[in-house]
Amino acid sequence: MQYTADVRIIRLMCTGRVDPTMVVDAFIEGADGIMVVGCHFGDCHYITGNYQARVKIGLASRTLGYVGLNTGRVAFNQCSSAEGERFVSQVTAFDGNIREMGSLGSAEGFSLPRLKDRLETARAALGSEKLRWVVGKFTEFEDIGNKYGERFTEHEMWRTLDTIVIDEIATHGILKEMQKGPVSVKDVSERIEIAPPDALKFVLALQRRGLIGLAGIDGATPKYKVLERAAKAAA
Repeated sequence: MQYTADVRIIRLMCTGRVDPTMVVDAFIEGADGIMVVGCHFGDCHYITGNYQARVKIGLASRTLGYVGLNTGRVAFNQCSSAEGERFVSQVTAFDGNIREMGSLGSAEGFSLPRLKDRLETARAALGSEKLRWVVGKFTEFEDIGNKYGERFTEHEMWRTLDTIVIDEIATHGILKEMQKGPVSVKDVSERIEIAPPDALKFVLALQRRGLIGLAGIDGATPKYKVLERAAKAAA
């Protein structure tokens, strides 16, 4: 059994140990594609590890898609240790898809430096406490429900995660721009490519949380800066 020598295999005790930020880190370091292969559902030595992996890799893929990465560069597959031919088939198919897309950035429509800047924002969003909490509760809310006994469908959980992802990407994108120096709402809107009303909503929310503050007035335009508390958190 043979497959392309371009593949680099990283062995883990369980795919549930793969943090979504690891996926982003791999792309930041120059990987063209990431495929996570775990055991079949029901066969996990750690009981729910592969279910957790499915959610984590799905979250990473969706988040990366929001910042402009072609989501075909991320895959989650399943294979047992006795299915060598299946593994080779999965690797070969994934390799073919990546070759068709080309190297990182070629299928995204961004320069590599611009794409990596967006990837840094995605990494910050994926590391946020809010997203980590929802991911940790994903299967619990599906199978058992919340403290009120309400159970949620997979579709409802992903819809909730998508909303949080969009908010976190915007929030961390704004903080990233303000770390470069004072900016106006208009500056933020143009740089992270969101509508001005949405940019204003996020800026005001960050100001209420005490993460940014007024840096000064340029003519009639307020400019904002990151406060010390947020700067330390991002460091």
